[in-house]
Amino acid sequence: MKKFLAITLALAMVLALSVVAFADDAKPGEGITIGVVYKQSGNAYFQAGVEGFQKAADELGFEFMHDGPEDSSNDGQERIIRNYIDQGVDVLAISANDAAGLVDVCKEAKEKGIVVLSWDAKVDPEGRDLDIEPASAKVIGITQLESLAESCGYEGKIGIVSAGATAPNQNLWISFIQEEFANNEKYANMTLLDPVYGDDDYTKSYDVTKALLDANPDLKGLIVPTTVGGPAVSKCIKDEGLTGQVKVTGLTLATDMAEYIHEGIADATFLWNPIELGYVSSYVGVAMVNGEFEAAEGATIEVPGFEGLQVTVSDDGGLILFLNKLNEFNDETVDGWIGIL
Repeated sequence: MKKFLAITLALAMVLALSVVAFADDAKPGEGITIGVVYKQSGNAYFQAGVEGFQKAADELGFEFMHDGPEDSSNDGQERIIRNYIDQGVDVLAISANDAAGLVDVCKEAKEKGIVVLSWDAKVDPEGRDLDIEPASAKVIGITQLESLAESCGYEGKIGIVSAGATAPNQNLWISFIQEEFANNEKYANMTLLDPVYGDDDYTKSYDVTKALLDANPDLKGLIVPTTVGGPAVSKCIKDEGLTGQVKVTGLTLATDMAEYIHEGIADATFLWNPIELGYVSSYVGVAMVNGEFEAAEGATIEVPGFEGLQVTVSDDGGLILFLNKLNEFNDETVDGWIGIL
């Protein structure tokens, strides 16, 4: 009998140790569900974002669902969010079509203890715990300036072809470009012209570029912080026979700019990486559910491949986390993004 008890006790200890070992091997996201909402179904940009959520899910062990309305509507997003709430998700990760339009349903989610994150496009502060964005306006502006200056050998005259004159994001990026240009000695041998505006219209962007080239035959480069303007400006430069003489950079889609990058009109253009946005958003959501990270000013979080991720206060008064990382499209990388961005 004693021998039997000893064997039983030994087996119990082995099983207990096995359970502890299994628990130690458990992934931090196991048992957590994330509901991902994007602006529009079938959009290649957001499908790339889903890749980021999947990569994080493989690493952390959480489950996630993803959906977006076919018509890019606020009502469609609200229906998806309510469905996720009913299914009992732990985290909502939303790229909002209307920052204010989803506040009420997101507040309902928060009242039920669901972590509400916005990514790529914010939900207003009252409806979110944290907004996760690719880069600050300063990083976006200075990255474009430095890229063009390098292409021009830090000499000559450069200009800006923006979208609308009242576009707040464009104007903020431009203000940082102008500030950096004025205060950094590395640009001392360069001249920055006042911005011109193509109103995010291809034909008008082409026409204002033509006028700029005619008025400034010594122009060396153009910054185009608009996805519509980039290919229009590049086409104008090509049509004017100025390939290699006038350089372009800006915020563009890889699909639109690949031919102009390969032809040498642009050495590099930039856009944020939706895969990284999905990846970081996942890590943030899991950490918040587990109580390992709190969305508070000054709080930091460690995510593989990213350094110095710190929560700050956004210009809307809510909390925001910047990745401060832009995807670069150049002669070697741009083809890999065709059809995605």
